Amino acid sequence: MNRPRVEFWGTRGSIPSPGPKTLIYGGNTSCVCIRWGDEVLICDAGTGIRPLGFHLQNSGGPASGHVFIGHTHWDHIQGFPFFFPAYMPQNTWAIHSAKGVGESFETIFRRQMGINYFPVEVGDMAARLEFSQVSGRPFEAGPVKVSTIYTNHPGICVGYRFQMGDAAVVYLTDHETHWTHMGRSEYSERLDREVADFCRGADLLICDSQYTDAEYEKKRGWGHSRWRDTVALGVSAEVKRLALFHHDPERSDADVDAIVAQALELLGKSKSGVECFAAREGQTIQL
Repeated sequence: MNRPRVEFWGTRGSIPSPGPKTLIYGGNTSCVCIRWGDEVLICDAGTGIRPLGFHLQNSGGPASGHVFIGHTHWDHIQGFPFFFPAYMPQNTWAIHSAKGVGESFETIFRRQMGINYFPVEVGDMAARLEFSQVSGRPFEAGPVKVSTIYTNHPGICVGYRFQMGDAAVVYLTDHETHWTHMGRSEYSERLDREVADFCRGADLLICDSQYTDAEYEKKRGWGHSRWRDTVALGVSAEVKRLALFHHDPERSDADVDAIVAQALELLGKSKSGVECFAAREGQTIQL
């Protein structure tokens, strides 16, 4: 089977941010597609899933597969009502996530397409939609081995590790580094080690990098990491490639470029072999 291919369709966090200042890295919210042979694995259903859906349907390739939702905040599900393959009766999509606060994942997910919010309900979609609530135990999506971890984010949020033969991709957003949130302690450092072990040796780590130092001081506890802490995680976990992801909606292309330059400087000083870049819409990574 061919090596996995990772496609970025939405890299922005919190809210879509189209406009002249986001032309390079894009303004669509979170959506990443992993292709491995005939397998289609979609991470999150932010607004980036809309162009991905048209691409899948028009490319003549498989239009059925798996959708992995980190959590049900708007920027991670708001594109699904516009996901064209979900309206095609010949398609089947398995949709995975964790139980929400007080309600099942399926109930919360369906509610965004309730009649008060959207003219078409989930039940009106013609494709076969199979909802699967992850339990914390590893499971399989076709030939892909999937592991999960709870992230440090308000409500319930999970990260995913996809093992495809000898290649591994980790999708870890939204997440706030434990020690920066709670202060250094044996407990916070143990939690951060567990996250690093989950990411250990991945060929690609796609990770929340939303804040600068100054921004974080005003938004501590909001469930997002400073980019420098994400870089430290990549080094600690000895990943091969690190994609800075979930860019702040106020972040211009020039601002993202500046962050990448600082990240590369840090990596140079640490003599780390991690290849670091900022994820951008339209980018494809062949592992």
